Amino acid sequence: MRVKENLIGAAIAFVLICGAGAIGANIVLKAMDSGDKTETTDTSESTVKAQPLHVPKVDFAADSTEGKAIAKIKEYHAAFDLKVTGGGLDNFKPENDKAWDEFLATEVFDAKNYEAFGKALTGVQGLQIDMNTLTELANIARKKHDPEALRFMHRILHDLDLYAFPNKDTVQRDYWGVTNTVPSGDNTNREELDKYLAATKTK
Repeated sequence: MRVKENLIGAAIAFVLICGAGAIGANIVLKAMDSGDKTETTDTSESTVKAQPLHVPKVDFAADSTEGKAIAKIKEYHAAFDLKVTGGGLDNFKPENDKAWDEFLATEVFDAKNYEAFGKALTGVQGLQIDMNTLTELANIARKKHDPEALRFMHRILHDLDLYAFPNKDTVQRDYWGVTNTVPSGDNTNREELDKYLAATKTK
């Protein structure tokens, strides 16, 4: 009888633990899913439904110049995820010098790095244009403390990381369609970026 009670107790404990684990996993997955979708608390932000018109075919060794450049692009995307997604962009009010000074001091705003990535990946169609755009946005961020520049930098790096240069562990989601490297047939977000750049270009 005691053995039967112990087995029933163990079964109940197992079900409770597994249930709690599943709930916890769901919470983590939902947080991951929502973390990269919007940079602000504005829920009107939307990704494009289309898939890229074409993606680069690359197979660079991790320790090659090209592989290192791609690894850096992925690092920069992670840095922007940390700072601007899940409503983080709301911290970057133009007058919030502390937030700006801290972020602008990092290497993700160094134009020389984007120039180096362009040179390293000359064989990747459209990438040089995207590096030029990132450089222009970094200049706007530095000179004007405009959070929109951060939003667009994040989206370009996001599409490059997850769609231009995915690896075996990449989960593709939230395609913005704002790059030349992995362009979209739906130009809504790209047109928004182009209008912003035309209105905000720095000298």
